[in-house]
Amino acid sequence: MNKYDRFLLQNMKAWDQRTSIHISSDFYNLNKFKTTKSSLNLIELKALGNINNKSILHLQCHFGQDTLSLAHKGANVVGVDFSSEAIKYAENLSKEMNISAQFINEDVLQLDINRDFDIIFTSYGVLGWLPDLKSWAEVVAKHLKKGGVFFIAEFHPFISLLDQNNKWNYFYKSKPDTEEKYGSYTDGGSDVLIKDNWWNHSLSEIFESLELSGLKLLEFQEFDYSPYPLEGMIKRETGKYIIKERRNQLLPYVFTLKATKK
Repeated sequence: MNKYDRFLLQNMKAWDQRTSIHISSDFYNLNKFKTTKSSLNLIELKALGNINNKSILHLQCHFGQDTLSLAHKGANVVGVDFSSEAIKYAENLSKEMNISAQFINEDVLQLDINRDFDIIFTSYGVLGWLPDLKSWAEVVAKHLKKGGVFFIAEFHPFISLLDQNNKWNYFYKSKPDTEEKYGSYTDGGSDVLIKDNWWNHSLSEIFESLELSGLKLLEFQEFDYSPYPLEGMIKRETGKYIIKERRNQLLPYVFTLKATKK
């Protein structure tokens, strides 16, 4: 075992627990998803453009809503997640909705499927579960075609610093911040105790990891809202949420990044 394994095992268990909470939550609203067949936000829809017949690798896909949304838009998609419960539900959801996609139960840091893709996609709340961004970026580079596009939409690391308990760090440290509480970031699960581990990553670490893996930055954008109503947020307008106590400040809530393989 390496120094991260016990933390990652805790996180896998936590995401197995979260899956059963999330599929029943209003936050993920499965009934609406089954009707609309899309869980993607305007941010990523505008960035991706036409993906018909594109091959896409979706890293950290959870229980597959975004994976199936991409597939419904005509892409050939493979979703990967380390939670066996999430992958099991994603496969069932794919069959139920009659949307074809492949799902793989694997830690993205260990991924090697001997295939490359036009696009690699990952989004929202993904990087903090990874202790090693250099290995992550190498996995991205290994599976991306030359001239292909890596795209990430992610919560801005700055936002973690505004946590009311003031317990997060901006710069990476090898020992994660550990949290133990009842429930998830969604509604429901108030009787479920979840323990997990989080590594915050600065923007400079993200950029450096991708560059060292051989990727070239194409585009970087920051957004002054979150597309999701996280704890302590209020609606500014439809699809845009901000921290209630910071409503009069323009802050970076989300960033997007595009890179290509040289």
